[in-house]
Amino acid sequence: RAEAAARALRSLLRDVQDGYALLVKQARAEDLLHRRGYLTVYESDAAYQADARGNALRGRNGIAVEEVSAARIREMEPELAPIYARGRFIREAGHTTNPYRLVQRLCEMIVRKGGRIVGEAVTGFEDNGGAVTAVRTGAGRHPASAVVLAAGAWSKPLAAQLGDSVPLDTERGYHAMIAQPERAPSLPVMSGEGKFIAISLETGIRFAGQVELASLDAPPNWNRARILLRLGLRMFPGLGEKGLEARQSLWMGHRPSLPDSLPVIGASSRFPNAIYAFGHGHVGMCAGPGTGRIVTDLLAGRAPHIDIAPFSPRRFA
Repeated sequence: RAEAAARALRSLLRDVQDGYALLVKQARAEDLLHRRGYLTVYESDAAYQADARGNALRGRNGIAVEEVSAARIREMEPELAPIYARGRFIREAGHTTNPYRLVQRLCEMIVRKGGRIVGEAVTGFEDNGGAVTAVRTGAGRHPASAVVLAAGAWSKPLAAQLGDSVPLDTERGYHAMIAQPERAPSLPVMSGEGKFIAISLETGIRFAGQVELASLDAPPNWNRARILLRLGLRMFPGLGEKGLEARQSLWMGHRPSLPDSLPVIGASSRFPNAIYAFGHGHVGMCAGPGTGRIVTDLLAGRAPHIDIAPFSPRRFA
């Protein structure tokens, strides 16, 4: 199952760089995307070998991984603590230095092109028996010739109204931020042991990771974010030199995740003019352009550019 899921995700993510290129150009956001690759570092050979199976899975899906020595790690990221013995580098990876501003500019582009963004809570749908005809919100109704359900971790009850029961849950993630860091990595760095990533953003250095299966309503467990902060300071010991307390902040968010690690993309079982696009787990931002292209094709009555059977909402029936 993991092999099949990896193949399906690779097909969705393969063209992410090209998919974003046109979008960010139109959104005037080229300064927010960078393609520098990312580095995974290991303190021990045991941790390095423990990742061999996943690394081989990448190789079988056409992802080139470069082996990196301890000396090369220090050349690539001199601010890292000198505790890492081996590493792996994936050159094709990219990142954004401000995900919030990137989404803002994409939204501004939609409005410039005639779109409208309405801040209303969706409560349900109206239909004529064969198609959705309107979206109901707390503020009224919006007539619709087609709808796309892309409500992230909040999609489950709305999908049920459209005819599909999906085992969607929130796989919560945490991060710790340090503003105005004295030292920061030049590219994203993953800890092989800690399974968290350190990344330089416009707003500071972020240590992100953790997996917590909990409800949308459960209170945050801030100890999870404090763990990331502690591990991050071990990775970059120079960060704790002055005024750290005033410069740190903690965050928790909701990854919309499904048991097989694949999103739900496709038409509703009841209404062909209702399209699902949710449940992307850890790869929502990366999967955005490919998912948008599939949704566009489905709404236009065209065959998608990849096989979307692995993402079918009916796989859980």
